[in-house]
Amino acid sequence: MVHECIREDPVTLPWDSEVAEIGQALAHPIRIAILRLLADGERCACEIEPCFDLDQSGISRHLTALRRAGLITSRRDGVRVLHRLTTPRALQLLEAAEQILRELRRVR
Repeated sequence: MVHECIREDPVTLPWDSEVAEIGQALAHPIRIAILRLLADGERCACEIEPCFDLDQSGISRHLTALRRAGLITSRRDGVRVLHRLTTPRALQLLEAAEQILRELRRVR
């Protein structure tokens, strides 16, 4: 049975583009790992950088993508900029994705 759309445009919600931006932010393994690091509390980029084989500018680009998507927030503490999760639900999103992956692996 084929279902046709009644409307010419697909049904979208006002925040679909923002949800897509979150998806884009999660589309890189380093960003996912950074979120996991921030689950333990806020950190300066200088504390994040040694965990990866990237220079400061590479880490900064990943942090910017996460901040643009609203997954992390930053604050100044003297000369340091500390980054933290905006909401712990970001980790729930990762957990849900991992559960889906486990289910897909069982189906194959």
